[in-house]
Amino acid sequence: MRRIRLYCNPIESGPVDLSADESRHASRVLRLPVGSPVELFDGAGMTGEAIITRIQRDLVRVEVSNLERMSFDLPIRLTLAVAMTKQHRQAYLIEKCTELGVAAIWPIVTARSIAKPATAAVSKWRRRAIEAAKQSGSAWVPDVEVPQSLQNVIERCGAFDHFCFSDISPSAAPLAQIVSAIPSQGSLLVAVGPEGGWSNEERAQAKHTSATVVSLAATQLRTETAAVAVCACVAMSARR
Repeated sequence: MRRIRLYCNPIESGPVDLSADESRHASRVLRLPVGSPVELFDGAGMTGEAIITRIQRDLVRVEVSNLERMSFDLPIRLTLAVAMTKQHRQAYLIEKCTELGVAAIWPIVTARSIAKPATAAVSKWRRRAIEAAKQSGSAWVPDVEVPQSLQNVIERCGAFDHFCFSDISPSAAPLAQIVSAIPSQGSLLVAVGPEGGWSNEERAQAKHTSATVVSLAATQLRTETAAVAVCACVAMSARR
């Protein structure tokens, strides 16, 4: 039976106090008693075995041993730059993309964005990502950044081996075709626009980069569906 997983950053051998959030989750939600074995992960590849040694209000202390550095879940590191959906669908997007192994999520604000979330929403997204990593068994939590412009994403695309711009176009290449050509340990940045599509100015911005225009399906997808489709495509590369 798999041990209960708790988030702890940083992790080190010996006695460690969990954060207030994780302490409350362990003691009040899971109702774990002293002596319970748990697995800790820091979201950056480090894991450890631990035993709960103390429970006091919002503090849970554990004794950590057997630290292990895990490799990244997928052979390709995917960063998803995505125009966020309406609020009630944002959690789904973060959760499912995390389960599929996305390395980073960059929310972007576009000309036709349905939602223009405030920076305060980022903490909720990061917490949802941690919960999804717990559930999926991943040692990695995606880096969820604050909302930014498409121009800012374009200025950063040079740090990646490949930059793909998702759009409906007769000349668009299937994303799976591009992913299949990326070697292991490669990095990929994919931009997914809002349901209303990119503006002509945004298409022009991407055209002046090394971006490859890619298609995800024969039909027009909701933003969160497109985001999950991108992550699923890259996740399948682990099986090649």
